[in-house]
Amino acid sequence: MKKSTLLLFTLLVSAVVFAQQNNLTDVVYLKNGSILRGIIIEQIPNESIKLQTADNNILVYKTDEIERITKEPVSNRNNFRNNDERKGFIGLSLGAAFPVGDASGMPIGATLSLIDFGYLFTQNIGIAGKWFGNGHAENGVSFGVGGLMAGFLASTPISPKANFEGRGLIGLGTFTAEYAGESASSDAYFAYDLGVGVRINTSNKVSLLINADYIGVDYTGEIDYNSVNVTFGVAFRLR
Repeated sequence: MKKSTLLLFTLLVSAVVFAQQNNLTDVVYLKNGSILRGIIIEQIPNESIKLQTADNNILVYKTDEIERITKEPVSNRNNFRNNDERKGFIGLSLGAAFPVGDASGMPIGATLSLIDFGYLFTQNIGIAGKWFGNGHAENGVSFGVGGLMAGFLASTPISPKANFEGRGLIGLGTFTAEYAGESASSDAYFAYDLGVGVRINTSNKVSLLINADYIGVDYTGEIDYNSVNVTFGVAFRLR
């Protein structure tokens, strides 16, 4: 359980760091006063550079023409315009729940997120929310875990139509059990979610979601429910 938590936490931190780093562009200042922005795709020390601009033009400059080269933040306004100014999404997703840790003896179950939400305040940072439920069944006993959580979202474009995203959420979760027609439910307990995923914008209004989440609900302070959820979903893009 600790190894799984550490792995998901590492992926989440990496997503935040990568989001910030990926929001930088190469800026070339020429001695003639020109300023060029893009990505340096080739650099030969003391000879020349090749710069790919946003419109995919390839420019070549000799080193003695260059005053300096820096990395500077990309304009968030321009990036949002290129992404049709759709800054958020809300949808649903479903998939498999793989119990780990204290719950590893349970069978693989199903998971459904009736609300899978995210909204970016900048190109890279925003908020996220999830309303989820996991279900497991074995030997006539049905066991469920559900929760409502919210937290932060880190996002970075990996192509013109796709974003790699990480999120850290906290909230409340409950347990339910059913056997021979009798059912019972628990009080609400602390719940958390560390997740990463890819959001693919298939059109101006629709995105596909591919996510992996490490879900935890603290049942007694000593025994936790933990699962790794792998889900696929569809979302409506928000302005």
